[in-house]
Amino acid sequence: MSESRLDLSTDALSERLGAFFSQALQRPLRLDGWRRFPAGFSWITVGFTATPQDGGQALELILRIGDPRGLLAPYQAEPEYRALEALQGNAALPVPRVFAFSDDPAVIGAPFLVTGRVMGDTPMPWKGAAEARGEAHNASLASDFVSALAALHQVDWQNTALKRLWGTVSEDSVARDQVLYWWRHAGFADDASQAPAQLHHAMRWLLRHAPKAPRVVIVHGDYRVGNFLQQDGRITAVLDWELVHPGDPHEDLAWGALRIFSGGTGRVGGLMERAAFFEAYAKQTGLILDPQALHYYEVLGLFKSASMLLSAAHRVDSGRGHDVRMASMGFQVASTLLELNRLISEAA
Repeated sequence: MSESRLDLSTDALSERLGAFFSQALQRPLRLDGWRRFPAGFSWITVGFTATPQDGGQALELILRIGDPRGLLAPYQAEPEYRALEALQGNAALPVPRVFAFSDDPAVIGAPFLVTGRVMGDTPMPWKGAAEARGEAHNASLASDFVSALAALHQVDWQNTALKRLWGTVSEDSVARDQVLYWWRHAGFADDASQAPAQLHHAMRWLLRHAPKAPRVVIVHGDYRVGNFLQQDGRITAVLDWELVHPGDPHEDLAWGALRIFSGGTGRVGGLMERAAFFEAYAKQTGLILDPQALHYYEVLGLFKSASMLLSAAHRVDSGRGHDVRMASMGFQVASTLLELNRLISEAA
């Protein structure tokens, strides 16, 4: 099959994905009930139904497509698939069931992943929303939020397919690996001449002060309130694994606790106090958290945010992106860099 462009029409998806998915599940399927979810800057999310033509229960599924013009393009589906595959059946960490993936653009025009659909809504941290849920609801979500992250970081990923994907990973290099990844994502690589001075300063600071990880774990990469589904105060599925990678557990902790995700509540994701979040995680994992490492990864988190913002603006400027929301992200660069500098100054 030759490479083809991404066509999101229901006829094209039914035909092209139908052939691939029928072969993957080894039974003839009819795909219909297409519904695109209008959310996110990154992967395209489409719901559909797969009905076995030889009889059997219909499957309610989710198709996630790595949009070639998305915020984090270019994409790969395999890391997300392998991570979810490794986490199937983990009671403390509910994730969608995975069915198939492909990184071959010849199938539908872009990398994609097929998972089961999970019921629930997406709670947000914003001031007002957190209060409206009530303390008991927030406490229940907070308990699940900590337990899921603790469970993730205790998975022996080296005995899963992720070992083949990631190979040997050093505790000494994971922090620097992330710094350089996000520096390249911002579009600068070896050329810093066009980079904002604050970002270049932050990059050099992060490389100089990179800590050694206490252990290398599966890092979600975007673990925060807003990236899971819930029903009646219980998390039903942790979502959005496109940034999954091997790394330091402090990275997920610091990212989830960033002030920009507190919604003005001063709490982690609007759910719980920062000290309680770190204490509960440490108790469940037995890991003694390093305050300096947490602060370092807060700086790295804002560096990562600035990289995303700059990349979004560059994509629109160059014609590679047309989402007006991405264009508006350029206005947030200055405030993010100021906060980044403040955190570096605090560390000094």
